[in-house]
Amino acid sequence: MIYELDKSKFEIIYNILNKNSDNTEVKSIVEGINPGWIFVDSLDNPKVAFVWSAGQEGFYFVGNENIAKFNNSINNFIDNEIEERAINKGLKRFEFSGETEKWSPVFEKIFSKRKLRISKQYVYKLEKNDWKNYNKRSNSSSYKLHKIDKELLENKKIKNTMFLTNEILRWWSSLDDFFNKSHGFCMIDENTITNYSLGNFYIDNVMTIGIETLEEYKRQGLSQITSEAFIEECFKNNNKVQWECMGENIASYKLAEKLKFKRTNEYTLYSFPFSKLQS
Repeated sequence: MIYELDKSKFEIIYNILNKNSDNTEVKSIVEGINPGWIFVDSLDNPKVAFVWSAGQEGFYFVGNENIAKFNNSINNFIDNEIEERAINKGLKRFEFSGETEKWSPVFEKIFSKRKLRISKQYVYKLEKNDWKNYNKRSNSSSYKLHKIDKELLENKKIKNTMFLTNEILRWWSSLDDFFNKSHGFCMIDENTITNYSLGNFYIDNVMTIGIETLEEYKRQGLSQITSEAFIEECFKNNNKVQWECMGENIASYKLAEKLKFKRTNEYTLYSFPFSKLQS
């Protein structure tokens, strides 16, 4: 059997987390900082769990990868319990990864009848000493750098504030939650927000960064400028910074490396389409 945990019981899975893994996303959900769901093999003494991140729109499997009863039940559980909920959230695929690479052969066995898509996910971290030697990009454009705050999101003159608002609410339970626990910066071209760099997850003084630029404003170095402001704010508040992206997203990891981030980990990312969307 597989059970869904009530949010008040999320912390019960702390005992099964791998102490040597990057569990920023999972821990932030367990702590109730970021929204998500948690499913376990036992409500009282779980040995294995999978965690859904609302912002990441993906699932993380943690704990013992060899619990046969759980592994044998997961396909039916996804089809009967997860699929409809996920589709209602706008998802088209079941995207997932394991806490360690020990999960990889297990996934490929469990989901052998699925049309698996396999890719790599890169994790980067930035050391404060490396940042001290970084030369910031000068803003030669007419666009203005702006911290993301309530005043900005309530400014009726800005025509696409929902571009930012929707992204924040994808990761955070409310705007107030974001303002209290995170921060971000954007560039503004007259009355248009061109791009943003903002904090997605926050736990143990580690904040992960998320970036996006409107198509018509790409390749102008705008993400570099907003990311620099984001990083400086993190270090000013004594927070560490983490960057994560898909291995096929060359532009993202090249920017991370330009900003002096160093790759500290990579893991395998899997996905398959929901069965209802294949017919």
